[in-house]
Amino acid sequence: HGWYMRCYRGAQAIVALDREGYAVEAAGIRRSIIEHVVALKWLAAEGDVILDPVARAHARSAERILAAATAADWKSIDPTQMAEVIASAEADLRGSENDYLSHFAHRAAKYADVHTMPGYLAECDQTHACYESAMAYVTVPDGSPLFTPRTAVPQVPFATGELLEATIALQPVFVDPPWAGALAQLRADLLVVTDAVREQDGLPPVDWTTGTLRDKDPQGEQPPDAP
Repeated sequence: HGWYMRCYRGAQAIVALDREGYAVEAAGIRRSIIEHVVALKWLAAEGDVILDPVARAHARSAERILAAATAADWKSIDPTQMAEVIASAEADLRGSENDYLSHFAHRAAKYADVHTMPGYLAECDQTHACYESAMAYVTVPDGSPLFTPRTAVPQVPFATGELLEATIALQPVFVDPPWAGALAQLRADLLVVTDAVREQDGLPPVDWTTGTLRDKDPQGEQPPDAP
């Protein structure tokens, strides 16, 4: 529920920011949405098996926070309470064989498709302090400074697609999976709309059975829509 709500409210947040002209600055939220969609796919595929690596990662994170707060001599964090949080994870009693799945790259390689990582890495470059994050506010090629970003991609398509993927991933978690018909129709509608937008932008349609681009046939007609 928590991971899904992060996707749901994150989608709402980036659309709201887009309305106010802050789509570029929403990169960190988009990155978070991608991470949580993949986490839901991991949960759907493995079920309770994820509990050990999640708990062990939680303990390691709390240990790092405690060490950093202690080094900074923070008084707002109770070391005893933090120690209790770390102990409650029972990290030493849990299996470590799936710890590698705490890292997004490994998780995405196993549970996401090949199109996830390029988008994720692009959002990382817009989130971290690096060349790409700076160049959004610089005119190319003359280098003059800008006070609003050069480009902003509409957020509704991203929010729609990621939230649908999150909902599809959440569905099998239930004992009696709901929404089967509605989700199938929504997915079919989204694919049709996506190809229509791609055509409008001069891009080729996608073969949705493989995720690769489709070429027009010799007569110039598009192949039949994939089921």
